[in-house]
Amino acid sequence: MTPIGIMLVDDHTVVRAGLRALMDQQTDMKVVAQADNSPDALSAARAAGPDVVVLDLSLPGGGTLELIGKLQGQPNPPRVLVLTMHDEPAYARSALASGATGYIVKTIREQDLLAAVRAVYRGQVFVDLDNEAKTAAVLRPSATGKKDPTGASRLSERETEVLRLLGQGHTNQAIADKLDISPKTVATYRARLAEKLGLKATADFVRFVNEIGMIWD
Repeated sequence: MTPIGIMLVDDHTVVRAGLRALMDQQTDMKVVAQADNSPDALSAARAAGPDVVVLDLSLPGGGTLELIGKLQGQPNPPRVLVLTMHDEPAYARSALASGATGYIVKTIREQDLLAAVRAVYRGQVFVDLDNEAKTAAVLRPSATGKKDPTGASRLSERETEVLRLLGQGHTNQAIADKLDISPKTVATYRARLAEKLGLKATADFVRFVNEIGMIWD
């Protein structure tokens, strides 16, 4: 049986070494590439063609959500499993909305981590936060009533633009002027983002965009 090809993306060498040691002990897994930042990760993925990318959400220079989207845009896109210290549902929703298949925190047990890799490889959504309530908040069907196993539909290009500008602290009017749309339309996008990501006040958007490492214009 061909082992699952895994790429590790984390800016901490010790973390990557530990993950590689664990995964290379498995008969059905093999680490085929590593990277410590988004640009190198994209290049390595194109060269190695991994089946699963295990990705830290906070990388130097940010751009992790964009990286997930670019990985999914490849001819043979890998599954993405986010492994992070961020245990808030909003971060998980955002990663899943960007194209990740799984989201787990670094406090996870080794056997559960391996189970997550195998599940994601099979195309199954796998979410495991620090407690059941937070995990349920991510997996809960959206308020729109759509059957969405991730609890978050993918963010559109326009939603991503609005999210970035909200994160920079812009008002609805300022965003409308920048994107050449009406303030009412901005308010609609903001409401969608609030529902998908669980964010409410402007301060929530600013904190989220800063911590998630979105690329700023």
